[in-house]
Amino acid sequence: MALHNFNYTYAFVSRTVAVTETGVPVVDSVVVDITAIDQADNTKTITTREERALDHHSLLKGALPDSFVACRDVTEQQQINWFKAGVATADLDGFYTWQLYGHAEMDGT
Repeated sequence: MALHNFNYTYAFVSRTVAVTETGVPVVDSVVVDITAIDQADNTKTITTREERALDHHSLLKGALPDSFVACRDVTEQQQINWFKAGVATADLDGFYTWQLYGHAEMDGT
């Protein structure tokens, strides 16, 4: 029994927006649906809805960087990429192994 490896697809669901002290709206968190398909057995699949807060506290008080994208111009794919940037595949593999196969699979018992 061991950790399984999965292929992932992501679908944008929603976002929350915070306002900086200077009144500029920024994306605060992103919600996505993640579909995980076991690489060893593609009949084992699961979809969950996950939310991730984005780490941009420096934007809330300071000047915005030149690379800043206004909320109205942010694409769904950019928001999915921001979500993925904060989540390691190994962590997802562990989470979805546990979700699909239970703790015994993770513990090797």
